Amino acid sequence: MNHRLILPALAAALLAGCAGTQGPAGSATAPTLSQLQGEWRQLDAGPAAASLQIAEQRLSIKAGCNGMFGPATLEDGKLRAKPLAATMMMCPPEAMQRDAALSRQLEAGMPVKLEQGRLLLGEGKDAMRFEKLPQGEIKFIYVAAERKPCSGVAPMQCLQVRADKNQPWQLHYGEIEGFQPEPGTAYRLRVKEVKVDNPPADASSIRWILDMVVEQEVVKKP
Repeated sequence: MNHRLILPALAAALLAGCAGTQGPAGSATAPTLSQLQGEWRQLDAGPAAASLQIAEQRLSIKAGCNGMFGPATLEDGKLRAKPLAATMMMCPPEAMQRDAALSRQLEAGMPVKLEQGRLLLGEGKDAMRFEKLPQGEIKFIYVAAERKPCSGVAPMQCLQVRADKNQPWQLHYGEIEGFQPEPGTAYRLRVKEVKVDNPPADASSIRWILDMVVEQEVVKKP
């Protein structure tokens, strides 16, 4: 018997069998609830981007107006939170309608999948895509109503920030992820501070990610 011919044939068969058990690269998979633990931010949604947090068997989500929270289960590939409680802020009608629609969908159960580390909530063209936020330290900061000229690689307009009202304003070279300030409006924010390994020479060694707008105030020019 020619062992030299048999061994390559067996190896090829084994490789073919292994390939047959795997899905195509980048295919979506049904997750477990433990894989969904953590904080997630919606992609490609601009100022209306939703933030989602799953901790053990509880879910909280905010999609531009009120925060909603409740017990979470994952059955038959659907994420369900029922019943959902919510904060009671008044917001623009379109934001409140978005909250109400999302609440109904979550109580009924929304299909959920993981695809290349990103979470897909819903299905079809209306599916919400989320990326998982890194772990970081929660901080509270004030943001001034106006930017100031500053110089990085090129001249730019920097946010003015401080941790305490009694401190002078400091220039922040960069943006706060998920935050789109309106000129003439001052803010107090809760942000997540994440350390950046090996940042470029012209970039900050930290990332600030918006966690919540605590308060905001329109500032009249003198």
